[in-house]
Amino acid sequence: MTCDLCDDCGWVCENHPDRPWDGPRACTCGGAGAPCPHCNVPAEGEPPRMPKGFRVDIDKDGWRH
Repeated sequence: MTCDLCDDCGWVCENHPDRPWDGPRACTCGGAGAPCPHCNVPAEGEPPRMPKGFRVDIDKDGWRH
């Protein structure tokens, strides 16, 4: 494991940013995820690395199937 904050999933709980958003230590409050401020900081104008299994339904060009 390289990131102790998010347990390498790249995301933390938006309400509890000291807890991973996914995995065995994941926060269970039901809050939204937020990019990990330690390991998932995107370059200017780029999106953050998305969680494993994430699928885009809508983007700037419309629906994706």
